[in-house]
Amino acid sequence: MGLPKTSRSYPAEIEELTVGKGDYAVGGARSPAFLDLDNCRRRRPVIFGEVFDTLSGYHESAASMFSGRQTDIEEWSVMWKELGADGICLRLSDGCDPGIVKRISDRTRLPIMVSASTDLLSEIAGSVDDTILILKCRDRQQSLEMSSRSNNHIVTARCDEGSPQELCRKMSENGAKNIVTDLGDGHLAHGLDQLRHRIEEYRLSGLEGDADSRHPIICDVSNIWGGFEQDVTARKASMHEATAALSVMMSGADILVMKGPGAADMARVYGEELADL
Repeated sequence: MGLPKTSRSYPAEIEELTVGKGDYAVGGARSPAFLDLDNCRRRRPVIFGEVFDTLSGYHESAASMFSGRQTDIEEWSVMWKELGADGICLRLSDGCDPGIVKRISDRTRLPIMVSASTDLLSEIAGSVDDTILILKCRDRQQSLEMSSRSNNHIVTARCDEGSPQELCRKMSENGAKNIVTDLGDGHLAHGLDQLRHRIEEYRLSGLEGDADSRHPIICDVSNIWGGFEQDVTARKASMHEATAALSVMMSGADILVMKGPGAADMARVYGEELADL
């Protein structure tokens, strides 16, 4: 005998944001992740592949997966597009030409996320006005500072500890119009359990109607590679990264930042299958 049909809806939904040149949307959930309740949106998380302007300190096993194109930031970004990524996460060092963001946006036509120092991030936010960037803040203080300099771009509310609702509220008061919530980087073991709980709790609060909990959620799982020695095989590290990615997307992450193309592909396929259930 089949299970009886059930019906349940929530009083609110997660805010929906358009990213990039309008081809992608994130958020908009009306239920816990991937659950088929009333008005459920069958939408998988979007995946951003990370790109650096320098390979200093970059993991050798990860670099080997990009066929030499990792030595050119533009070609590296284009390769992520060819691999099926939904967006590019640029990690820029001081002294980098801010114009690289516009050039990569024009070449890939993908949404762009930028992580950089506050001064460089402010310069980029003020000079790029024909596309909606995601300004990926490194800590709570940078989130507060960038919320008043965002130029209508999306700003991440980086909140490893304390109340994410309080941070989002302060950012809105500072002038941020578009916010995504970053509750911490994805790790394996006990740290992952804590992060999943924070994601689930935040998303449920938003569905229940808390205005400061209704922002889409971003999770960076690329740091999984940092737990391995340089000689780790790309396959092993990629499997661990994919495991973390699947775990946080099941908890409700709307945006993932990833290092390995194999892991990113697994996360995309899993996400599509889960969204179709």
